[in-house]
Amino acid sequence: MRTVLLTAVYYLAVTPWGWCRRRVRDPLARRRLPRAQTYWHFTPGSGPGER
Repeated sequence: MRTVLLTAVYYLAVTPWGWCRRRVRDPLARRRLPRAQTYWHFTPGSGPGER
């Protein structure tokens, strides 16, 4: 009985919450930007010859 209850809570509460959250915000920045020249993210000190 507990498994059925936990499954119902997951699919009726947790899953829709995750869907709504992803519709509002993109935490992994996966959206395409049509005018972007590149999708590379450079960090300071990561150039060639730098360690």
